[in-house]
Amino acid sequence: MQKKSFLPVLALGMGLTANCYAADNPFADVPADHWAYDAVSQLAADNILEGYEDKSFRGNHQITRYEMAQMVAKARAKASSGEDKVLVEKLTAEFQAELEQLGVKTANLERNADRVKWSGVFAQKAMKGNPDEHTWWEKELFLNVDAAVNENWNVHAGVDTKWGSKEGWNSEEGFADAYGASNVNVSSMLYQLYAKGAAFKGAFATLGLFTPGLQEGFVGNARTKGMELDYQIRKTSLKAYGGNLHEKVSDMSSAWSDAFRRHGNRGDFEYVGTGAGGTETGFKDQRLRAWGLAAEQRFTDCTTAGIGYYNLHSPVAYGDSHLGIVAVNLRQRLADAWELSGFYSHGNQHYQNKAYDVKFIYNGSPWGDKKVGGSFGYRYLGSDALIMSSVVNGSEKPGRKGWEASLWYHFMKNIQIQGYLFNGTAINKAYDNGAHRTAYFTSLLFSF
Repeated sequence: MQKKSFLPVLALGMGLTANCYAADNPFADVPADHWAYDAVSQLAADNILEGYEDKSFRGNHQITRYEMAQMVAKARAKASSGEDKVLVEKLTAEFQAELEQLGVKTANLERNADRVKWSGVFAQKAMKGNPDEHTWWEKELFLNVDAAVNENWNVHAGVDTKWGSKEGWNSEEGFADAYGASNVNVSSMLYQLYAKGAAFKGAFATLGLFTPGLQEGFVGNARTKGMELDYQIRKTSLKAYGGNLHEKVSDMSSAWSDAFRRHGNRGDFEYVGTGAGGTETGFKDQRLRAWGLAAEQRFTDCTTAGIGYYNLHSPVAYGDSHLGIVAVNLRQRLADAWELSGFYSHGNQHYQNKAYDVKFIYNGSPWGDKKVGGSFGYRYLGSDALIMSSVVNGSEKPGRKGWEASLWYHFMKNIQIQGYLFNGTAINKAYDNGAHRTAYFTSLLFSF
């Protein structure tokens, strides 16, 4: 292979070290008064030059064009200024043939960088719950990372970090305890982690920790560690999922919220330890498992509907029995800006065995491109007709019924405010003294 002198390397070094202070020189045979000292030192600091095992530079030695191409490939990642880039491009043209031999590795690094996407939402929240009258403040940062594995598969991770007051939310335990971080008011959790891609023709699979996508999450919105399969046949989508549930006990069935009782008792929770120092065992000990099936059809551009079945195994709440739920949902566009959305579900445990939500929506989702929008509707959320619902916002948890209104407004691109106001009561009025309660959830959101 043809040999080449170090002169291009020194020229490269002088270009990349312009207007910089030289790093410490690791080479014993390049004294501080050498004309190439600054360039060689910086190239070593930038990991472009490695030298020899005896820590010498050997500047008078000839190097192969392949060795020079390796240095140019490393320098391409370091060049930042216009002058640097011009010099690197000249060297790239000179050593094009050798760089092509390294091109697979270099191209893969560039392609991998392009495949990783970051996004997220920061929210400042103010909330007031049903049982008490104090306002609870919380900050939340939700960070998403999406990476392409290949043309067919992607990996997604979502990390949820919250800052909240320690005195507790909605007469429940303190924020720190609820998120498993004792004596601190900041907590972070891995909210989602899954791989998603084509399983076979017309079918897509999701594997890992995910939120099921059946029927807009009206019935089975609890995060699941398992698998989901979505099979598309023209305008019909057949979906199925199954796995172990992965939610805080307080989100599924609350030991301190009398309004939410599965099967007429305080199901889905239990404490270990003694006195106030007890902690929630969580779902790992209770082996909560769920699965579901749904068929969803787009009949026209204005009408979609679905039917599904869900099954929850909760030994604490239902013993050896299972909660079985049948659900239907409908979304109907009424005009350009208005649509009607709703669902009805029925469980088999004969306590609060029905749930439904009907609402009128103006200008669609708050995450769309409209300036302002909102909704208004009525809900009845029986605790034995849901696993975990995507509609419990102002009403906070199943076990309640009442009216809810929402309003959202975009101040500018990626900055919006959302507000939800609920007025209702517990389905079992013995737990709410027959009184109507009001709850509000307000968030100022910055998305990126």
